[in-house]
Amino acid sequence: MDGKLLQQEGEDRDVWYWSEFNQSRNGDNLPMGYVSRYAESTCVNVRQNDLEELRQIWESFDRVGRQFFFDTYGDIAHLLYVQVDETMLQALIQFWNPGYRCFTLNGKDLMPTVEEYTELLRIPNVKEGQIYTKPDKACNRVVMLSQLAGRSDQWAEGLFSKKGESHCFPWYSIAEITRTYPDSYKKAHLLAVAIYGLVLFPRILGYIDVAIFEVFNQFQYHISPVPAILAETFLSLNVCRQLEGGRFRGCAPLLYVWIKSHFWKTPRETLYGINLMNFSPLKEFLEKVWDEVDSTKWVEAFRNLQEQYLVWKVSWLRCRKFLYKCYDHDWLMLLGLWGGIGCAPLLVSRQFGSRQFVPYMVGLSGFEFSFDTEFKKRVTNINKNWKHCYWIKTIYDSKGMVTSEYVSWMKTRVNDTVPLLNQGQEISMEDHLRVFPLEADLLRT
Repeated sequence: MDGKLLQQEGEDRDVWYWSEFNQSRNGDNLPMGYVSRYAESTCVNVRQNDLEELRQIWESFDRVGRQFFFDTYGDIAHLLYVQVDETMLQALIQFWNPGYRCFTLNGKDLMPTVEEYTELLRIPNVKEGQIYTKPDKACNRVVMLSQLAGRSDQWAEGLFSKKGESHCFPWYSIAEITRTYPDSYKKAHLLAVAIYGLVLFPRILGYIDVAIFEVFNQFQYHISPVPAILAETFLSLNVCRQLEGGRFRGCAPLLYVWIKSHFWKTPRETLYGINLMNFSPLKEFLEKVWDEVDSTKWVEAFRNLQEQYLVWKVSWLRCRKFLYKCYDHDWLMLLGLWGGIGCAPLLVSRQFGSRQFVPYMVGLSGFEFSFDTEFKKRVTNINKNWKHCYWIKTIYDSKGMVTSEYVSWMKTRVNDTVPLLNQGQEISMEDHLRVFPLEADLLRT
């Protein structure tokens, strides 16, 4: 890891004092008197690409081919088998709090984090503290596709077209090539392109955006795609809330696994003896037999969520520290493939096993943009900030998980319109949001 990053690590208590002092002096992200421009409810389309053909291609790999894929691209192939409960995600998006970039469920904030998504995808050999950067000059998409597919440049040039604001090509145009490619290594690369374009960054259904090649071009430098995945997820959630509908363009399978993991109760002692270095959370998620839940009850379940049913720190999270700010900003700046947005990990420090205190995040709600002709200056500034990241060492403090200042702050905090507690109906979480204990067979190594 870069030596500069090591020098920017802070102790839990020091960051706690710094954050609450600055918040008390400078105020909140959303000031008193703020009036939200978002509606209380939204109707979101979470339709995804048909992945059956991708699953068939994956199953055609032999053991050596699969191992090469895992060693190169991590566990992204497991996402092909995640059966997303669309009703659950539609309900969850109702509780997205745009101003704070988190889900607020009955006064409890939850947010997908860089560390959690990194643990789920297990992409090998990525460098800490480095992110995908939109290049000043687009890579040669024609050459990259023709080399991957083993076809001529003229063939590749004919596939690209413009749909709306997206330059893309149809998945069906390379599906048969991917299926029958004789070179298993190049076949793996083509499959990875398809998963990136249809699952991780599904901008237009059935099509792969050319920006995917920019991600792949930087993959050789061990740049993690996770911050970009989160950026596009948060941007899409904000757009859906703003438009009171539309299609969610983030990675639905990853978001689904993440939220269900926070209701997946795991006795701490059951993890003893497990080699977490070889443990795949996605694989275990797929192998678990999940109880059926009444899909019509998700909104009420989230609206009435009680803390005893929530898992703050998921059992498979191994990190002993987490990113919380970039240089002269007091939160993280994320760059996606088509825009940028900020997020505040200190808002959900309980998800790392740390104490929860009042987060300092003034200016967060105003940091959101899409790439246009003026994006270069912003990207340069964000890259500069990411070279000076700040980390916080987590200290598990089970007896003092929440500071008194945080409790008071949550009672008076101005929110960006989230559904409130339904006082007229008591919802049993055991009936509508099942707690899923981990079976003994998790102990497989």
